[in-house]
Amino acid sequence: MRPETVLIFMLGLSFVSSSPTSIEVNRIVNGVKADIKDVPYQAILQKRTNYGWSFTCGAAVISTRFVLTAAHCVRAYEREPEGIRVIVGSSMRNSGGTALDVLKVIPHHSYSPLTLINDIAMIKTKTSMNFGVSLKAVDIPTPDFHLPDGSNVLVSGYGLMNYGGLPSSSLRAAYVNVVSQGLCRIAYRDIIVITDGMLCACADNPPRDACQGDSGGPLVYENTIVGIVSFGEGCANRTYPGVYTRVSEYYAWINENLLEVN
Repeated sequence: MRPETVLIFMLGLSFVSSSPTSIEVNRIVNGVKADIKDVPYQAILQKRTNYGWSFTCGAAVISTRFVLTAAHCVRAYEREPEGIRVIVGSSMRNSGGTALDVLKVIPHHSYSPLTLINDIAMIKTKTSMNFGVSLKAVDIPTPDFHLPDGSNVLVSGYGLMNYGGLPSSSLRAAYVNVVSQGLCRIAYRDIIVITDGMLCACADNPPRDACQGDSGGPLVYENTIVGIVSFGEGCANRTYPGVYTRVSEYYAWINENLLEVN
């Protein structure tokens, strides 16, 4: 990448990275309202502020004690897990659901905020979740999981409804299509390297995409979480598909942490 310095923005947070252009660290545009019963694995991350708890990112429930999210959402809380909490079972961004205190924040040990590789993290809650119609785990794909180009996948979250706009007060979702790795690499060739650990998706007519505030949220194919909202150039930009962390690449790492006793 070229040496120019730009800002990579997250909802409520920002940091500096080396890249020749502004990248929005995702980020649902042109989606529809969704009921939590339709995506019961969707979770909310809230950070502690001087004024109480504030929405910061999305996440996905993968067991009664763990959620999966993006490393860029939670890396700052690795040593202070009490500064973040998990909300499950709610269709609303700032109300309802069950709040769970966090025992441990586990960002991937090789996550890089400069290249955005390994943008994945796990959060372990202090208590177990009670699964029901509004709260269920999503499946984790194995390393040999095959997702054909063009596959119809569902992204959900509570982020901005358009680029530079306002976050949604309620849960929204949109179907997008998987973009080939080759086309995605061409689209981002002057901005950032698209690795095997990343997956790209977008949709047209109308353009649909995740947006700022959807970071860490799930991209799901038939109840299997294939991606985690990571970054993108703008939102619903026809030239640049949204980029997700490819979950199947981290199967062993996820299972290693799931087996942790404490």
